[in-house]
Amino acid sequence: MADVVMEDERVEFVVEAELWSGHDGLMKACLKAIEAGLEQIDAPRAGAAVILFSDDATVHELNRRFRDKDRPTNVLSFPAPEREGYPGDVILAYETCAKEAQAAGISLIDHAAHLALHGVLHLNGFDHQEENEAVEMEALETAVLTGLGMQDPYLVQE
Repeated sequence: MADVVMEDERVEFVVEAELWSGHDGLMKACLKAIEAGLEQIDAPRAGAAVILFSDDATVHELNRRFRDKDRPTNVLSFPAPEREGYPGDVILAYETCAKEAQAAGISLIDHAAHLALHGVLHLNGFDHQEENEAVEMEALETAVLTGLGMQDPYLVQE
């Protein structure tokens, strides 16, 4: 069962997978990264994005169903239609995020903050399909995260 554990005017955090529960400061770090990122973009979408802390099984099923990729991934973003009045949903998969953070030598909290920011940027129209889009998105993420004292996520292998 999922529990809303923190709400803000720009984000609502929901913990679905208990594995996320033991990480003090997780939501605070994600909120700081998201707020700092939204401050850097023109006209962010109104309403509170939903950040769901889930697991590999859930993300695997969503990835298969909506992206035709039969595997888990670290983060998925689902922009809401404008008429819904909120930006959309971002889902993080615990096991994949934990493995990536360990392999990169960074804290799970910093990695989750990066991925939450990354997902919220997707909800606000950012993408990385084309090289110029990727450069812009990565530069924004790097500026925000290093500005908060976190490691540049693109200097480590994720």
